[in-house]
Amino acid sequence: MKNIIKDLEKGGWNSNKGANLNNIGIAQKQLHIAFPEDYLEFLKWNNGGEGYIGENYISFWKVEDLEVLNREYQIQTYLSKGYLGIGTDGGGICYGFCLGKGFAIFKCSLGDLDIKEITIVANSIKDFFGNALVSEL
Repeated sequence: MKNIIKDLEKGGWNSNKGANLNNIGIAQKQLHIAFPEDYLEFLKWNNGGEGYIGENYISFWKVEDLEVLNREYQIQTYLSKGYLGIGTDGGGICYGFCLGKGFAIFKCSLGDLDIKEITIVANSIKDFFGNALVSEL
């Protein structure tokens, strides 16, 4: 993950100040989950943020906004409690965690939140960034 963060720092990623541990803890309690280590490392470095990774535009939500945005987009209503949105492509595609698959990363249209329309794009945040850097999302 450290190499990915270095690449993001060099590549024009629009970062926010890292999330503090208290806010991360609050979000985990609200969502009733424990984030995977690579996502925690990302949040501590950059709380949210957006930019191009390879040819893909990614906009991650701040940890403080995860519960509200998942509720507003009705992620769990349409996909089930086994899914947690963590960001978008800056438009109509949601990216998130598939909790039942070890925090694999999914993508799905926000306009058609249907479990049958989900595509798993990576097995972890670390893999997600690696795939995005080679434009496989």
